[in-house]
Parts: sequence; structure tokens; C-alpha cells
Amino acid sequence: MTDAVATTAEDYSHDEDLWGHPKGLYVCFATELWERFSFYGMKFLLVLYLTKYHLFTDEMGFAVLGAYAGLVYALPLIGGMLADRYLGMRKAVVFGGILLCLGHLLMAVEGAEATFFAAGHVFESDFTLHSGEVIAAGTVLTEKLTNRDVGALNVFYMALALIVMGVGYLKPNISTIVGKLYAKDDPRRDSGFTIFYMGINTGSFLAFLIAVWLGETYGWSYGFGAAGIGMVFGLISFMLGQKHLKGHAEPAEPEKLAKKVLGPLNVEWTIYLLTIVALSAAWWLVQHEHIVLASQNIGLIIAIVGLILYSMIHTRQGQNNRVAYAFAGVAILVGIYTVLVNLHIVPGNEDIAEYFVYVAVALIIGFIVYGFMTHNSAEFGRTVALMILIVSTVVFWALFEQAGGSMTLYADRVVDREAFGITITAGQFGGANALFIVLLAIPFAMLWTWLAKKNLEPSTPVKFGLGIIQAGLGFGLLALGSQFPDDAGKIAMIWLILAYLVHTTGELCLSPVGLSAVTKLSIGRVVGVSMGTWFLATALSETVAMRIGRIAAIDTSGGDVGDLASAVATYNELWMFLLYLGVGVGVLMLLISPVLRRWMHGIH
Repeated sequence: MTDAVATTAEDYSHDEDLWGHPKGLYVCFATELWERFSFYGMKFLLVLYLTKYHLFTDEMGFAVLGAYAGLVYALPLIGGMLADRYLGMRKAVVFGGILLCLGHLLMAVEGAEATFFAAGHVFESDFTLHSGEVIAAGTVLTEKLTNRDVGALNVFYMALALIVMGVGYLKPNISTIVGKLYAKDDPRRDSGFTIFYMGINTGSFLAFLIAVWLGETYGWSYGFGAAGIGMVFGLISFMLGQKHLKGHAEPAEPEKLAKKVLGPLNVEWTIYLLTIVALSAAWWLVQHEHIVLASQNIGLIIAIVGLILYSMIHTRQGQNNRVAYAFAGVAILVGIYTVLVNLHIVPGNEDIAEYFVYVAVALIIGFIVYGFMTHNSAEFGRTVALMILIVSTVVFWALFEQAGGSMTLYADRVVDREAFGITITAGQFGGANALFIVLLAIPFAMLWTWLAKKNLEPSTPVKFGLGIIQAGLGFGLLALGSQFPDDAGKIAMIWLILAYLVHTTGELCLSPVGLSAVTKLSIGRVVGVSMGTWFLATALSETVAMRIGRIAAIDTSGGDVGDLASAVATYNELWMFLLYLGVGVGVLMLLISPVLRRWMHGIH
């Protein structure tokens, strides 16, 4: 076996199993546990750190979080491809782990805390800003001023860039290694992934208990530092356990890596070097959210239209497809123009650009109608159904991912976080999702099995609709809870916990079946592109989530909420919008589910 990967069941020896599974599973379990510990420990501190320590406005904080999260979910596509074609999964995980360790440890560099001066402030003595500018004594500010440590922020952006790149290499490949540890017909395969999935949620739950708590209680550097130490543990676990992977994660063609391409540099070291160079682009992108959002939108438009076009060509090979090409080309061009103008990247009339949104949607709908009229087949119908399901996930995750943004700020600012003499930190509420996943994942799996035996299991489109509705209803609970403030104007924490519970049940309806739907509905030759489209939609939803969160952006005047009742009302406006959006789109999915099922041609 030149690729050092087992190909038959006989190649997978059970002699060295531990508790009924390959030892390599527990290596991946530990690695992913600590990686998720570091990731969630950092993510749920991020917006609090920016708004409370560096005194970013809510809009600024959401922009950084949106750009960062969007890149985190987009770059694994590239990391996965590089591992498949060149590096192999083991090398990709090790390199990604090193980048993550560096990034998380850099996050512990706080720099100087920002200072805020209101308009009308009089400086009694000379004051030197972090930029080096000196404000003379006696100066009266005509507008508010926030003095931020620019040098520390540049280090912070580089830390985010390292984390983005590291996740890109590690995240897609550690999961793939788990699959490689089992033969295709191994009955332990599903339970192995269940164990691995528990590692993910265990790591994230521990992050909220330890890293988030340390950051909010003792100082941001403690929380970020704990996240970094966790990632070091994860990398060490993987390095020490590599022998238990039994060669399943090695490069498919090692000779490719040894080939010289840049002087003395071979392919492997060229990839590493180019990644280091690309850090500067990631450093810039996390500071320019609108560029990230535009790239995501354009990529998704091209991917969706391209896959539908491919399904047309695939089902009518050798026939004239000029009309289909023209439809696709115009739809993509109009879509790109609309995105660029609406995000103010290129000049254009905003009124016309808004009108062009409807034109782009109409063109894509016309493109699909044309396909059903001229290229109708099982493959085409399934592709269209899959694209609709993928687009619907943008809505679900845009609602769900309010957790790290608006819901965390809401918990910090207006929720009564005292219980039995203990103060729960704002970021720790995010741990409710991980806890509910651990408690409910198996019962939900049993429920679907029980319903399937009675021929009552909902179809994939119905599950998607139910999941999106529950995401909306979670915000309905927050809106309801805002009607019952206590004497101090605070909201009881039970409403936030209930919202997380309903969001988790929604996630269990949609998320586990999503990737399965991609593999079942996609045309075989482009299943990888279809999977990439799914993850690109997820990345887009992260950035969109933070854009939506700006509805509840509050002027904290240097970190403090002035009028608590006004803040509650502002958040309630966001909750009501998200309630209507989630329930509306979810009901629409339920209404069109019979049509989608027909297009799916027997795929449940």
C-alpha cells in the first residue's frame, strides 16, 4: 500500500483496540476536545473583550467577530483540499495546531486598556495618545474620544489571523482521520463518531467553565491564556499519539511533497511558507468585514449557480446548453454587481442596487424554471432541492450564532446573573448549548429511530423547517422575558437559558441531517464542491449574524450602559425581528417541503 492507508477490513487490526475502538480515536478525541476548548474559550470572550477593554462600539466589535468567524468557517475548505492533495491529514493537523497555539497565546497580550473621554472633557495636563499625538493641557474636546492601544490591537489581529489559518488546517482533517480509522463496513464506525462528537462538546463545555470564567473574573489574559494552554495540550496529545493512527493520515503521494518548486524548497515547505505569507492577508481581512462578506456572497452565488448549471449539463451531455450558460452568466454577473454596490465596494446608485437584488433573485429563479422545463431529471431536481436547503441554513445559523454576539452582550448588560449566591459570567451562558447537546443528542437520535419504525419520521426539508422555527421561537422567549424586568430593571436568566434550550433542539433537528443530505442529494462527481458550498453558506451565516446583531447596537459611552430600560427595549427590537424571521422562513420551508421531497426523488 503506497499510500500507507488500509483499504480492506483485514488491514484494520483490532489487537490494539481500547474499549472496543482504535486507540487513534482517543488521540483525535483529545486533540479535538482541547481545540474546541481553546476555540470557544476565545470566541465567547471576544466581543466582551473588545467592547469592555478596548472600548469598541458594538458595531465595531460585531464587525471583527463577523469577519473572524466567517473566515474560520470558510478556510477549512482550503485546508482540506491541501491535505487531500499534498500534505496528508497528519501533517495538516500538526501544522494547524502549531498555528493555533501561537494565535491563542498571542491573544493573551492585552496591551493598555482603552480610555474614554466624553465631549466637553478638559485636559488638565498634557496627554499623550497611543498614536503618539500629544493633547495639550487646557484642551476642551469638541467630540468624544477613545484612546486605544493600536500596537496591542495589531498583535490581536495577528492572533486572529493565526487562529483562522490554524483552524483551516486542523478542523477538516481531524474529523477525516476518525473516518479513516475504520473500514467502510465496520459496524463501530457510527459509535466512533459519536464518541468523537462527545469530545467536541465536552471541550466546548469545559471552555465556558474554565477559560471564559477566568477571562471575565480575573482578567482577559487569563482567559485567553487558558485557551492557549488548552491548545498546547491538544497539540501534545496529537504528537504523542501519532503512532496510533497506523499510517491512515499520511500523504497519499509522498513523492509530491518532496518535489522541488522554489529553489531548495520542496512542495511541503512551500505550502508552509505561503501560509505564513498569507497571514498578512488574513490580518487585513479580519479588519475589513465588508470584504469578507462580499467574498462569501459572491462565492455562494457562483457555487449555487455553477452546481445547478453542472446538473443541467450532466443530464444532457452533448446537447446545446447555450441558453443555460447565458442564464447562468447573467445571473452571476448581476449578483456580483449587486453585492459589490450594496456593500459600497464599487460606486453605484444604491436605489438601483436594491432593485437589482430582486433582479438577481428573479434571474436565479428563472434559471431554475428553465432547467425544469428543458433539463428535468432526478439529478437536477435533487441539486435544486439541495441548494434551497443550503440557503435556508444561512437563516438558521445567522439566528443561532447570535450566541457569541448579541446574546452574550445581552447577558452582560441586562440579565440578572446571580443565582444561589453565585455570579454566572456573561460568556458562560453559551455553555448551555454544549450541555444541552450532551443531554439531548442521544434522545433525539432515538426519537428519529422510533418515528422511522412507525413511518412517521419527518423528511429532511421538514426537519430543516422545524429547526429554523425553533431558532426563531428561542428569541420569542427572550422577547417574552423582557416584559418582566425586576425592580432593578434586570431580566431573569431563566429566559436566556430557555432560549438556548430551544435553539439546541432546533440545532438537533437541522445540523445532524445537513451533511448527510449533501452526500445523498449531490451528483457524485461534485459532492466535494457541494460540501464546500454547505460550509461556505455556514461561513456566510456567521458574518450575517453579526450584521443582524447591529440592530441592537447600543452606545455604551465608554463601556457603560446608561439607561437599562432603553437597552432592554433595543434588544427586544432585535429579538422580535429574529422571531419573525425564524418562524417565517421555517413555515415557508414546511409549506414547500412537499415540493422539495418530490424534487428529491425518493431521498428521505
